[in-house]
Amino acid sequence: MSSPVTNAELAELLPLLPALVRAMTRRMAEVPPGLKSVWEAHSLAPRHMNVLLTLSVAGPMSVTDLSARLGVGLATASLLVGELSRVGLVARKEDDDDRRRTSVELAPARRETVAGYLSQRSGLLAAALEPLGPAERAGLVRGLRAIVDALEADPAAG
Repeated sequence: MSSPVTNAELAELLPLLPALVRAMTRRMAEVPPGLKSVWEAHSLAPRHMNVLLTLSVAGPMSVTDLSARLGVGLATASLLVGELSRVGLVARKEDDDDRRRTSVELAPARRETVAGYLSQRSGLLAAALEPLGPAERAGLVRGLRAIVDALEADPAAG
């Protein structure tokens, strides 16, 4: 059973959130130059990177499946795919078994670059999480999900 959050816990957590954002922003500089130039030229956002990383890890999938994995609506996922398709980062492919269905995949010319970047990011994250035990890592994920869900559900949050 959970207990109320204490002021001491909030005082410890609050400075960590902006520090996490700063650290993640600094890591954006590590995006491979070929990918970064497309990113900057087309004003792409972190949500676009989430699409690329999801497709890199999970492989081709429908826009419906992608929206579920990203936790966004179908219209948002479709918009993101369209934007990434227009700049040559993803490709749409007609399903061989069901011509009404279209799958989305990383553009062949970008697969290796995105996979390398994902490997680099995953390695950094794995190293940071290594000192934690499995229960602590699971708790961290639950906590981060709870924070994101609460902030996204708050209409005052924008």
